[in-house]
Amino acid sequence: MRFVFASLALLVVVSGTAFARPAQKRAHAQAIENAARKACLTGDFRKGVDLLADLFIETQDINCVYNQARCFEQNHQWQEASDRFREFLRKSPDLSAAVKAETETHIAECEAQQAKLAPPALLPPAPAPVPAPAAPVAPSASSEGTVKLSAPAAAAEHPSSGLRTAGIVTAAVGLAVLGGGLAFNLEANSLTNELNQNWDRDKASRRDTYQTLTWVGYGVGAAALVTGATLMIVGWDSGKSGRAAPAVSLAPVLFPGFAALSLRGSY
Repeated sequence: MRFVFASLALLVVVSGTAFARPAQKRAHAQAIENAARKACLTGDFRKGVDLLADLFIETQDINCVYNQARCFEQNHQWQEASDRFREFLRKSPDLSAAVKAETETHIAECEAQQAKLAPPALLPPAPAPVPAPAAPVAPSASSEGTVKLSAPAAAAEHPSSGLRTAGIVTAAVGLAVLGGGLAFNLEANSLTNELNQNWDRDKASRRDTYQTLTWVGYGVGAAALVTGATLMIVGWDSGKSGRAAPAVSLAPVLFPGFAALSLRGSY
């Protein structure tokens, strides 16, 4: 009886150990699966996929491949997700129609998302338009049989217009300088009247300066006015006759207490 009891006790211990090992394996596999799920949900899909790969090697459970595909899909890794879903279908020929259809739906969604990321195809540049050939100008024949060519383009502006413009500007400057001389003359006359009543050296010096500027203004202004009139006349005559414009130069002439303008030209 003692021997039988010992044998029964040994059988119970061995049976308990045998049942404990599958439970430990299931708990270990569940722990790995939970860690992989957490990594996928927090964006660390590489870690999640690696844990599922270790679990597949250990258990040979094809669902690990499906879970890898879902991990890639959750993290928008569309190409890797599509590849893993296809691997799952390839290694699971006995799937039910419902599971197969669901997997193929995942594949289609991943491929659609991947297509949105692909850069658009570059179109070849449009060829440059070929300019149309210019229409030839047909010469017009007169009744006598002679050929009349089209009129040439308008000639460039005659140089005489430049002389007229220079004459107008020079005459305007002469008038302005004459006006300045007149202003200095009036100021000098005013100072002369004041000096006749009360002599003052500073006023006398200023009067002398104004008188000098008066004659300078009269001289330069008159010379500029005459020069401007001459330029306008020469330009007008050249424009009417069609001759080449003469070369004209204008230079100032300065003397102590006197100023003028010198006009030189060739006709």
